[in-house]
Amino acid sequence: MALVMTSSAGFCGSSQAVQEGSLRLSGSGRLSMSKTNSIPSARACFTVRALQQSPAETETSRRSMLGLLAAGFASTSFVETVLADTKIPILPERPVKIAGIPGSLREAAMSKRLIRAATEIAKTITPRIEIEYVDIENLPLINTDLVKNHKYPAEVEAFMNKLRSVDGILFASPEYNYSVTGPLKNAIDWASMEKDVLQDKTAAIVSTGWDLGGARSQYHLRQIGIRPDIYFINSPEVFINEYPPIFDSDGNLTDDDVKKQLKELLASLSKFTVRLRPCNTYPWPPRPLPIEQPSGVLD
Repeated sequence: MALVMTSSAGFCGSSQAVQEGSLRLSGSGRLSMSKTNSIPSARACFTVRALQQSPAETETSRRSMLGLLAAGFASTSFVETVLADTKIPILPERPVKIAGIPGSLREAAMSKRLIRAATEIAKTITPRIEIEYVDIENLPLINTDLVKNHKYPAEVEAFMNKLRSVDGILFASPEYNYSVTGPLKNAIDWASMEKDVLQDKTAAIVSTGWDLGGARSQYHLRQIGIRPDIYFINSPEVFINEYPPIFDSDGNLTDDDVKKQLKELLASLSKFTVRLRPCNTYPWPPRPLPIEQPSGVLD
């Protein structure tokens, strides 16, 4: 059970009053309020005080107080909140988990090497970020005939589950004919078949190409990510030209400028993901059920 005390007053020239009331909060979140007195007041204010008696009622109390605050704003009142003894759950710190997806299938591809280099650079980033390399070469070409009784091919199921388990994605996108590669588009199309696989994931891109460092593929990839609800960071933008070479014969990244750019990119992705994480993690307020929409792949 939670006790909430409120007081409010309108501006000078209007009907002015201070109201003190008690609200009894039921498990269903319904409110009942009894006005105990009203006295003239020339100061506009709206105060909410809460005494939380049970940790289990944190959600109900918080919803109720937010409702009261909204009422204060609607009445053009100044709002001040005092949350006394209300416990907000503190979540244990955990690393930001990122899936590193290369856009090329070639073993010595620059995109694969960049993901592996980013995996090492990520160990120096704060907030902590962990990158897991995710290969896409075993995914079949998308074909809805392969989906039997709402079950996907084993390789697709494994890919989807891997993306479900991470906070975000690092794409290494080579530019093929002014766009993303076929394998990368195929992977995104499979993942978008289920809304919860990519929805609300953060993402960053490092693109590679001949003249503009793959810029055209990067911007196309951002457009592709709109339908699945992927949240790309806006900066920094990292474009890497194929020449001069930035890897040695063993596949190690040797270019200090590219290392610096990757570190800045990962730091930005980590911070952005941490900023969005409470929206997906805290038990309150409950996230509304997503509106059922057809997949981005219609056949």
